[in-house]
Amino acid sequence: MLPPLVHAIVVVETEVDGTGNVQDVHVVRSPSHAPEVTKAVIAMIQRASPFPAPGQPGAMKFTEVWLVDHSGRFQLHTLTEGQP
Repeated sequence: MLPPLVHAIVVVETEVDGTGNVQDVHVVRSPSHAPEVTKAVIAMIQRASPFPAPGQPGAMKFTEVWLVDHSGRFQLHTLTEGQP
């Protein structure tokens, strides 16, 4: 769990093909005060490729909110239970 203070929030839309390979990462929201965080998030997504195959032919897109603290630790919004 992240500490109560979030340093930056990045929202990205990731497109993967039918085999799970990342085809594109589109930044929907980027923190102007911390552009290095956005670059780090994109790099992590690309290094994680390939993702599990989505189980459907063709490309699939999903959107995720990344909550990042000052140390660079992150939590995906869909996996968080909230902050204390």
